[in-house]
Amino acid sequence: MTEFTQQLELKPRRVPGLMGYGYDLAEYTGETATRSSSFRALGQAISRDSARTRFKVASPSIAGMEAECSGGQRRTQLGWIAFEREDLSYACAFSRDGQPVEGVSFELALQKAGLLARMSQPQRAGEMTYDGQTIRVQTQRIGGVPLPTGRVAGYVFLKDGQEIGGIDFNRIMSPAIYLPPPGSPDRDIAALAALSILFFADPANQSN
Repeated sequence: MTEFTQQLELKPRRVPGLMGYGYDLAEYTGETATRSSSFRALGQAISRDSARTRFKVASPSIAGMEAECSGGQRRTQLGWIAFEREDLSYACAFSRDGQPVEGVSFELALQKAGLLARMSQPQRAGEMTYDGQTIRVQTQRIGGVPLPTGRVAGYVFLKDGQEIGGIDFNRIMSPAIYLPPPGSPDRDIAALAALSILFFADPANQSN
């Protein structure tokens, strides 16, 4: 996948008066602000994390849109008691000039997987829909040493089962973002998926 995509990095920039920051991702520009909260009780036995994110995005091919995203995760595990709940849900709704944009959405949730996959990294999966297209996003390591850290190491973006992009969080510096090359009909939807993931305060990456 890394051979036929363009590797990019999100470049933050200051925006006066904004409780967040501006950003540039190749031709995609905008602003973002995130609020997150965490609750812990009985050590780590009971936990609750929530996040709310707002970001704007525009490009030569995308008329300016604003995303409102919210979600979180809760988990309860009490010793020998056979009661464990671990749910994660995160969704973004998109608007333009205060009006909902039909057919544009992003959703992310926990993905069921085997023990080895869960040991490698927390498992997430979801979908990005835009301009009549839908792509799948799912956790998958792209680069780096395959050591379990409890953090999300990366995502791949799939269209009709084929990898078209992704994000590599397993880096010392900022994440590497892989988008289809300029001019590709899949570039915009992959960019929107990448931004939705990048601005998500994932509990797995906040608590480690």
